[in-house]
Amino acid sequence: MANSGVDEFYEIIRLILAKYFAESDGLAELPDRASCDQLLAQHGSEIAFILDGVLELQTPESIFEEVRRVFGTTHIHGQDFTPLDQAFEQLTSRSYKADKGQYFTPRHVIDMCVEAVDPKPGELVCDPACGSAAFLKSAHSYGIEKYEQAADLYGFDYSHRACQVAKVVSLMGANGAIAVEQVDSLRLPERTLLEGTEGTIEALMGPDFAGFDVILTNPPFAGDVSAETFAAAYDVARATGKRLERDVLFIERCIRLLRVGGRLAIVLPDNKVSSRIFRDVRLWLGKNSEIRAVVSLHRYTFLPYTTQKAAVIFAVKQAPALSPYEAQVHFFRSDAAGKSSNGSPTFRPDADPDAPVYRSLDHDLDEIAPRIRSVMCAG
Repeated sequence: MANSGVDEFYEIIRLILAKYFAESDGLAELPDRASCDQLLAQHGSEIAFILDGVLELQTPESIFEEVRRVFGTTHIHGQDFTPLDQAFEQLTSRSYKADKGQYFTPRHVIDMCVEAVDPKPGELVCDPACGSAAFLKSAHSYGIEKYEQAADLYGFDYSHRACQVAKVVSLMGANGAIAVEQVDSLRLPERTLLEGTEGTIEALMGPDFAGFDVILTNPPFAGDVSAETFAAAYDVARATGKRLERDVLFIERCIRLLRVGGRLAIVLPDNKVSSRIFRDVRLWLGKNSEIRAVVSLHRYTFLPYTTQKAAVIFAVKQAPALSPYEAQVHFFRSDAAGKSSNGSPTFRPDADPDAPVYRSLDHDLDEIAPRIRSVMCAG
């Protein structure tokens, strides 16, 4: 579509939705253009909030048959959504993703985090930097599989396009069970009697909101937010020197959004866990939560998107204290990433060929997850 003048982001969403609805009607292939437009119109009330502009396909007739060939008999229903996540990763603008250090989180990392915090029916689960809602989609599948009912799922993101992708994933992967809202998640409620909470997550959740039970997130890694007006309201802003990075604020924001006893799994650059520069940030986290576990991810984990090494911190929120809570912190190191040095997937020799691809990767996070769950969910 490069020379067609069509916005490929929205057009590919239309095509994916058309294929999804066609499969729901028992069709194996993407139908002709008129039939696609008819399907989109029939489901207009379901998808109007996802798309900007018209519902009808904009693909020029001259290339529509090639589009149908590319789609072929690829099935949208019943897949593990990793291919869709990767497709949307490519479509989401680089100005939002790469420049801010936000990258596609591998499905086996997401599933480890979800299993470790064990979201249950009736609990409020949030991702304040939800991107394509991969964590929330995994939490939905986990709840259905383990408890026959998912937790209440909420996704927030600053990017309009990311929210649209998340809404597509919610519709096709969770029957619309994931509530997605566009908001600046780092904006805090004003701490004065004269100001309200408008434009914040707290405002969107309503007056009875007392905190989330679980937060699962991989916030943007990059970006100096020292000049942002909201930065001064954060305690950690005084703990990092002159440069204040976006992911540091997300650490505090997640803790503030949790109820006491709420569980957190947050993916962070390795320096937030190990660097002396961020010692005071870790002290703040230790005074406001019990850090239960840390997983050092393999350096190949985020390839081919970035060489950034990362870790996952698992914590349980507590009331603020004058000194860090005493906690037995369990440290784990992943020695098998499920990827090679060039980012290609590596598979287990005994992998089930009929299982989703992510279940066949040669990684060790599925061995780590239940051990973290035993310390995260104790009591």
